[in-house]
This record gives sequence, C-alpha cells and structure tokens, in this order.
Amino acid sequence: MKKILAIVLLALMLVSVVSCGKTSNTPTLTYLYNTSDSHKAIGEYLQAALADAGITMNLENQEWNTFLNTRKDGDYSIARNGWLADYNDPICFLDMWTSNSGNNDVQFGKGAHAELKMYDLDLTKWGYDVKVEDGTWAETYDVLISTIKSCTDATKRYEMMHLAEDILMDTGCIVPLYFYTDLYMVDDKLEGFYSNPLGYKYFMYSTVDGADYINVCLSSEPDTLDPALNSAVDGATMAAHLFSGLAKWAQDENGNLVIEADMAEELVEGVTNDDGTVTYTYTLKDGLKWSNGDALTAEHVVESWKRAASADLGADYGYMFEIVKGYGEELAVEATDDKTIVVTLSNAVAYWNELLAFPTYYPVHPSVYDNEAWATEPETYINNGPYVMTKWDHDSVITLEKNENYHDADNVTMDKINFYLSDDSNNMLANFKNGSWILIDDVPTNEIKSLKTEYADEFVVAGQIGTYYVCWNVNENILPADSKLEGVEAEKAQAEIRKAIGLLFDRNYIVEEIAQGGQVPASSFVAMGMTNPDGTEFYKTAHSTTDSFDGYYDVSAEAFEDNVAKAMEVLNKYYVIEEK
Repeated sequence: MKKILAIVLLALMLVSVVSCGKTSNTPTLTYLYNTSDSHKAIGEYLQAALADAGITMNLENQEWNTFLNTRKDGDYSIARNGWLADYNDPICFLDMWTSNSGNNDVQFGKGAHAELKMYDLDLTKWGYDVKVEDGTWAETYDVLISTIKSCTDATKRYEMMHLAEDILMDTGCIVPLYFYTDLYMVDDKLEGFYSNPLGYKYFMYSTVDGADYINVCLSSEPDTLDPALNSAVDGATMAAHLFSGLAKWAQDENGNLVIEADMAEELVEGVTNDDGTVTYTYTLKDGLKWSNGDALTAEHVVESWKRAASADLGADYGYMFEIVKGYGEELAVEATDDKTIVVTLSNAVAYWNELLAFPTYYPVHPSVYDNEAWATEPETYINNGPYVMTKWDHDSVITLEKNENYHDADNVTMDKINFYLSDDSNNMLANFKNGSWILIDDVPTNEIKSLKTEYADEFVVAGQIGTYYVCWNVNENILPADSKLEGVEAEKAQAEIRKAIGLLFDRNYIVEEIAQGGQVPASSFVAMGMTNPDGTEFYKTAHSTTDSFDGYYDVSAEAFEDNVAKAMEVLNKYYVIEEK
C-alpha cells in the first residue's frame, strides 16, 4: 500500500511540475558566428533574448573561412549572416535563395527540403501562364526568380520581386536585424581613397604625404583570390586591385561614383533582336597585357566567363551569368577576333554594366585551367589589374605592387599596398592608433562611442546597401522531440516558430547599444537604398498589408513589448516553456 501511495504521489508531483511550467521541451540551439567583437556581442544579446523566452542557445565561434564553409554546407542550425548588394537592383537579394545558388546557406530546395511540396505560385495576373499549388521550392521560387529575370516590364518585374520576398520571409528562415552602414577608420592624411555602396574600397589613386606605400587591414586571410570564386567583400576589394574587367567603379570629376569602361573602349548600348534578346559588341583597348607580359585577348575574356558560369567550377556567383542567353548549356558569347567580344542577353537587363564591373566577370589567365592552386601563391598568380601580388605571408600580410603592364598604369598613384590580415578588432585599433595601419575595417564594439569623439574626422560611417540578419537551416528540426507533426505540417509549424522567434529581438537595442554605427533596424530582407520604379523605397512597400509599419516586422521601440507577447503566444502552442 505504501508503494502504491508513493507512485501516486510521484505521478502527482510530475503532473504538478509540468502544469506549473517547470519542465521545458524547447530545443537547444547553437548560434554560429565568426570571430569579431561585434558579432559576438550581438550573439550574446540574442542568446539572452532567447533565454528570457525559455530557449537555450549556445554560441559557437569559427574562424572566417571555416565559418563560411560550415554555413555553405548547411552544417549548422542558426547562424549570423549578412548580405551586401552586388549591384543596384533588388533581385540580387532574392536570386541568392534559388535551389542551385552557391549563396543559398539556408538550404532552400536542398536535402530534405527539396522534396517538400508546400509552396504556391500564381503569375497569371502578370500575363504568365504559371500557376502552381503545393509545389516544391524549385517549382515555385526558382520559377519566379527566372521569370523576374526575363521580364522587361519594370512595373510587373518589381511587383513580382515583392512577391518573391513575401515567399522568402514567410518561411521565417531569414530574420533581418538591421540595415548596414560601412563603419571603418581612415587616416585623414589619405587622399584619393573612395569606396562604393557595395563596401569595396579603392586605394590605387590615393596619396599619403608623398609616401609610396600604405598599410591597411580589411579582414583575416581571404578564402580565395580567384575572382570567379570569391564571395566576400574583402576579397572583392582585393580583386578590384588585381584585375580589370570590361567595366569598373570609378569617381567622376565631382567625386560621384560611376560605372565606366575599363578594358573596353566604351560601354556600348545593346541592340534588341527580333526575339527580344539583346546583343552587345565590345571592342577591347589596344595593347592589353597580363601581368606576366602575355597579350590579353577577347578569347581570354570569353573563356573566363564560360569558366565562371560552369557547373564544373561551382562558383557561388556562377548564377550571375543566368541572364546571358544559353546559360546552363553554352553561353552566347564569342570572340570574333582578338579585340572583339559579342555577347547576347536573354532580355534587356538594367544593371548589365554593373555586372561587367563585378569580380565574377573579370578575366583569368589561361594557365589557371591547368593549375587549381594558381591563386594561392605570388609565384603562380597572374592577373591584369592595377597591381601584382609580390608577397603573401599567409595569415599575416598580402603585398601588392604597381603593375606596369596595366593599361592605365600612368594614373595609378599608390605604388605599393600592404593588406594586413587580421580579424582581431583590438589589434586593428592598436595599429591604427600607433600609425602602423592607415585604414582598418573594424573596431572593438566597446570603443565605438569614444572613437566617435576622439577621432571625429577619421571614424567613418558610410552608406552601404546591405542587411545584417540571422538565418536558419531549413533542414534543422526545431520541434519538440515528441511532436507528431511530419513533412509539410512540420515545416509550416517550424516556419511559425521561426517567425515568432524573430519577434523576440529588440533591433533598436542592437543598433543603439551594440552596433552603434548608425545602422537602421531592419523590417525586411531587401535593404534600404533599393527603390521601386516610382522612386519609393522597396523596403517601405514590402508586405504592404498594413499602414501602421513598413515591411514584415514593426521594429519601432514602442512595438517591442507587443511583439514579445505575440511571440510567446506562438511558442506556447508548441513548447512547454520553463518559467523564469
């Protein structure tokens, strides 16, 4: 009798514990981030915000290149992420999420997610015979992006891009935190330096008190210096100094940023063909050479583009050639002689000249086809831009020196650039303060407030088109272990949970107390700075189901308490939340 009574009492105790909310079945998450004080500080805040909601999240820090590859391989549950525009069109924020994109870290349309039939698409209102119910990601989102890229009607195109962002954000896998600014420190003695809205920095036309070299630090060891394979902003800056494309970013006489011809004699207008395709014919400047003295021909450009677009190379940005007719089979680009390149696009593309200035479109020397390791050491590194690489002490410094074979070498004013490699913001600041480094691309978060005062003329907060966000791996299960939900129903539930968790984060606190660089709380993924055809900002017209706030979240300080209440209402549907 005593034994039976003890069992009954134990059962009652367990029921009491569960009913009082003392036992939690929430998942234990791991937040992946790369080495940086600011990334760590944001991760710690997110960790605390989730803890307040009864969810445990551990932090895992990885070195930059390891971090990139871990995210790319989908070997994570939740991770820090950021995206900067590649050109001034919202599609560059949206096409990265197609099934085969190398930048699709969320793993949409990959693994188990590839088989989920749960997405709808109806493009009939825009005149396309496309209507899909319960389709896969490839059958819906991929089709939508492809249709957008083929559309030449600006109004229809932008309306469909808003639809694409609606589909994307409805998954809850993208949790925007803030719109970027570009925060860096630059010695006020450095003249002629400029940067573009993509975050690339340009030193080739700079001067410093008559010195023939400068020392700068952008980040740690680059993952690659092959322009076709690069997918990082610091790598793009290096590529812009090492390579020359048909076009480039430059400053006009008034200091305005423009896209102008580089290897090409001019950026020509395209000729529209009867089938709607558009053909461009470019003539290369006379006497173009590689850094080793070899003549650079139109055929080298053509073969480089085909390499960058090929499935064999598997470049993250290979899809940027999707607009070229024949993509996926044989690109419609040819060299009709040593100086003439003819390329045909599937349709008119407003940002074509910007693509020509993007690193993926830079040519590479024919020798790279027989040497996969060509871009790892100065001895095998052949390029055609303003500088040549003369030293690479891995994890320490990359030294570039003026390339006398560059076609515009006479206008290059800085003879030598030492790109120091570090992801330690304290080390960066120390070297800036002692005068060793003239520009640094990161500072310790806890120093920002004082630096704004102490270095008022050298602490820079520049405009930048980009979004800092948290991303989820769509194939990671976050439902309780005892959940009976499967397949489509399970994914719908997890999308609801992810969107709820996105409401738990105080974006105003993040930008004001942690980032402190003039960032703007983000209510959408497509960044501020992108505009609709009528000039209105794209993010302000996103998900326009309410007039009370812009985008997908009410990010006002006043809404935060209500956001948390809404989030907890959803989380309590799926979890037993431990009381605090």
